[in-house]
Amino acid sequence: MMSSRGHFSWTVVVLTCQHKDSVYSFQRELELRQQRGSLSPEALVLTVRDRQEPLGSGGATLNALLVAAEHLSNRAGYTVVTADVLDNAHILILHTGRDFPWSSCCRAFCWIPVEKPDNKIQAPVCCLDLLLDRLTNQICPGSPPGVWVCSTDMMLTLPPNYTLSWEGFSGVRVLALPGDVSYAANHGVYLPDEQGNVRDIIYKGTTVQIQQAAMSDGQVPMVSGPVFFSRAVSEKLLQTHVTPPLDGCTYLGLDSGAPPLQISLFLDILKCLCSDQTQDQFVNDERVGCSSVAGPQAALVRGGRAELWRILRGTPLTLAYVPDGQYDYMTVSGKEHVQRLSSSSTNRNTLSHIERENNISEGACVINSVLEGDVSVESAAVIQHCHLQGPVHIPSGCLLSGLDRTTSSAVRNVRLSVTSSFRDIALCWGSSS
Repeated sequence: MMSSRGHFSWTVVVLTCQHKDSVYSFQRELELRQQRGSLSPEALVLTVRDRQEPLGSGGATLNALLVAAEHLSNRAGYTVVTADVLDNAHILILHTGRDFPWSSCCRAFCWIPVEKPDNKIQAPVCCLDLLLDRLTNQICPGSPPGVWVCSTDMMLTLPPNYTLSWEGFSGVRVLALPGDVSYAANHGVYLPDEQGNVRDIIYKGTTVQIQQAAMSDGQVPMVSGPVFFSRAVSEKLLQTHVTPPLDGCTYLGLDSGAPPLQISLFLDILKCLCSDQTQDQFVNDERVGCSSVAGPQAALVRGGRAELWRILRGTPLTLAYVPDGQYDYMTVSGKEHVQRLSSSSTNRNTLSHIERENNISEGACVINSVLEGDVSVESAAVIQHCHLQGPVHIPSGCLLSGLDRTTSSAVRNVRLSVTSSFRDIALCWGSSS
């Protein structure tokens, strides 16, 4: 399905969230993006809350797919959920994940110091907007009907001319971006064979384990977010809402009394497709980041894994590696967040009013703020969502967020600094503290 502008067009976009208080706000944000033109006006946009915390990324995926299929079935005039609605559908499921300490909202709606002149109206650019642009205009065009799943806790950079080939594709495809071994030690890595099939997924492995996955460029393929399930595999995933104990991942199962089950998208759903896995390993091994097979829910966890193996095993899992891409996971480190915002800024002033522009150093970043009078900001400092009245001096390395005008006098009386003991948290004030 291509839009009138020649871009890939979504049938459904689902945003998942963990907190019920976020549902209305997130839904409104999706609708605003339709008004701005970054999402097709014909797309069905939905915000789905996880009914049980935590469902895990896999459980949230199954629940979101069920809700999407319900809405499509209803729109098509069916009285029950039917997989027929998947035949020509392009579905995008985005997971917002955990809370983020450096923004009053999650990572998905963290403002980035860039502006998009092609928007119908001037508006902030969030991590979500960058991700939607990458997916809709670079990664997903040309893909057959099916379901794309992606987290929103990272930023992806791809070469401008990057395209994916879908010739001869079937099953499941994952997108991987390069990382060095030391960076990959805290993340997941795909271990591919020479044909591009995924042998295993290594999560927080040893240096020796990670080095096995090294590509010809010396980098390793990072688990970087985007996953595509073909229409046939999507139907199998949809069937899990009536398959105990996997029904414990969906709201229908939970409402019917099924015990809640936490499963991972990568370490459960995709892991069972890896060619190096045996059934015994997959069902019974302890895995970092997954539910324990030795705890009080051991039988439930093993039962869920056994059903995933029965339903999905034999499905091809292939890797698309982007050697010139860049993967930036948004950790909770304040220092890293300040560096990310200040280094990515193409303009010191992003949707802000600054009376004395000359007081803002090169490399400083001011987002959605009003600075009146003598407010000086050093390089590698960030001010977001603030109204400050000078005289105020903001030294390098600081992050000020959510301060209103009445707090300016208090800021003047505090000696702002980032000592070595605070390098990993920076300084955050106001609503984001």
